[in-house]
Amino acid sequence: MAEQARTAPVRLRRVIAAAGIGNFVEWFDFSLYGFLAPVLAAQFFPNSDPAASLLATFAVFGLAFFVRPLGALYFGRMGDRVGRRTTLSIIVLLMSGSTAVIGLLPTYAAIGVGAPLLLLLLRLLQGFSAGGEFTGASVLIVEYAPPHRRGLYMSALSVSTFAASALGVMITAALTSGVGVEAMQTWGWRALFLLSLPLGLVGLYLRLKVEETPEFKRLEHAADVEQAPLAEALRTQRKPIATLFVLIMINSVAFYVLGTYWPTFLSQHAGMARTDALWSSAAAYGVLIVTAPLHGYLADRFGRKPMMVYATVGFAVIAIPGFLLSAQGTFWAAFLGQALFALMAGAMSPVNSLITAELFPPHVRYSSGAIGQNLAYLVFGGTAPYVCTFLIAATGSGLSPAIYIAAIAVVSALGAIFMLRETKPAEAPFRDRVVEGAS
Repeated sequence: MAEQARTAPVRLRRVIAAAGIGNFVEWFDFSLYGFLAPVLAAQFFPNSDPAASLLATFAVFGLAFFVRPLGALYFGRMGDRVGRRTTLSIIVLLMSGSTAVIGLLPTYAAIGVGAPLLLLLLRLLQGFSAGGEFTGASVLIVEYAPPHRRGLYMSALSVSTFAASALGVMITAALTSGVGVEAMQTWGWRALFLLSLPLGLVGLYLRLKVEETPEFKRLEHAADVEQAPLAEALRTQRKPIATLFVLIMINSVAFYVLGTYWPTFLSQHAGMARTDALWSSAAAYGVLIVTAPLHGYLADRFGRKPMMVYATVGFAVIAIPGFLLSAQGTFWAAFLGQALFALMAGAMSPVNSLITAELFPPHVRYSSGAIGQNLAYLVFGGTAPYVCTFLIAATGSGLSPAIYIAAIAVVSALGAIFMLRETKPAEAPFRDRVVEGAS
């Protein structure tokens, strides 16, 4: 028992690192496409109409989300049948490999229509792997962390997600500033995509060093591993899956507007230089990173439902003011607008991860969470940059994306109030928490 008490905290830190760095690699790779959208539009599509090329680039971005539910079905089933560790190891290798190959693709000028088709194929592979990543990492942490500190530990997953996007945008901005726009168009974008391969190998190594979760081991020991988890999830978990879908709606829109679309909005509609727009976005991610542990702690202290209501209602209130500020075109106005957005997104992120795992019983947890989450990302996340670009083009109003976001937030807020049950584990006696924290 004494040996277990000494080694368990080390094992938990290893789990957090494996979930965090694997998730970091996954979202660095997946979001890099969005940060480089204007460059990719010029490289992979006819440049006779820049607006049409950008729309086509965001359309390919959105199409990747159509295979995310397929990835959710495949990897969710694998995670509930084979285990969390093996599944997450395969996912990080698939994502980093497909991303690196994008950096080797020939351009439209070299092979014509074959270039965007190859880009689409690799984006589909990225989307397929992403379908199982975030849910699996959330399940890994929930099934290892002490119940009364799950929110705090889960905030590490949020930090890794935000840090991945922050690093992506900072590297893009620094490289653009250092080598110039012309060099970015010729070789700089390739270097960024190729960087994903060594990052993926690090993530794979750390995940292979982690043992399977205690919860899944208990299922195996009791011979309770579900052999048909997808069918069981769809038969018994339809209501909580629907609840998760409604709650994830605003999170999916917010994540891809803040990280993928907002730099484009600032540079094309607010008159900011591209590098300034990227650095403003990086600073907004700094707000997310700093506040994530606080929001995880608050989710442990007050519960998942109060935090979810606060965040969704907050999004409905700040969406329009945030865009109004950013549209002023100065660095600090842009940052303040994004920071308002980031405060609500930061409050929501750890809670979403907790709910994704805690809404469902262990034997169908991976499958159920992956289905609900990725359906929402399909409908609202992948389409967000395209919808925002289309709304401005159709209405001529820079506020149209904010109105769209506010409407989605209202729907999610109603779901949080009327559909979500509290998933926070019952408080254990103080003596039990001390023993648990030491074991």
